[in-house]
Amino acid sequence: MMNIELMNAFLSAVRSGSMPAAAGFLGVSQICLSERLQMLENNIGFTLIQRGRNIRSVILTEKGQQFYTLSPKIMAVLYEVENIKSPLRKE
Repeated sequence: MMNIELMNAFLSAVRSGSMPAAAGFLGVSQICLSERLQMLENNIGFTLIQRGRNIRSVILTEKGQQFYTLSPKIMAVLYEVENIKSPLRKE
């Protein structure tokens, strides 16, 4: 299931341009960040970020770029879902 934590991992990686910088910003290890990105990719069914030994910066796949373009809408929906789940919300 996609959630705000996984999306924040993705957005932080893209915006910072590197995994170490994104991990530092989020206050998690690079391994934890990689795991979150892998979970997001598993949930949506495609690869977002190119991986390889010599790749030091975050490089989006074609689908990753499309997904990034949609990320403001995705985050808006995720925040709406969180508001629905919130125990402070009265019906």
